[in-house]
Amino acid sequence: MTKTIPDRVFQVKDARGRTYKVTRYAWLDNGSDEGGPDEWQEVFHLLMTENGGFLDPIDETHWVVDGTGTLVEAVEALQ
Repeated sequence: MTKTIPDRVFQVKDARGRTYKVTRYAWLDNGSDEGGPDEWQEVFHLLMTENGGFLDPIDETHWVVDGTGTLVEAVEALQ
């Protein structure tokens, strides 16, 4: 069984100081035997802005917005 969850929300900003809300979505797979306890493991994730842009990683705190080439960096976590 597989499920997709919004894992966390945070903000990024571009060089002009504009901020964007980003949600990290995680795809989880349950590897447990039928009837056993749930053993969810992440198999994939993506980062998506509130406007529908996807973020491609440069490093742990910097990304490029797919399709626009806009460089963004992490700001404080929203929770």
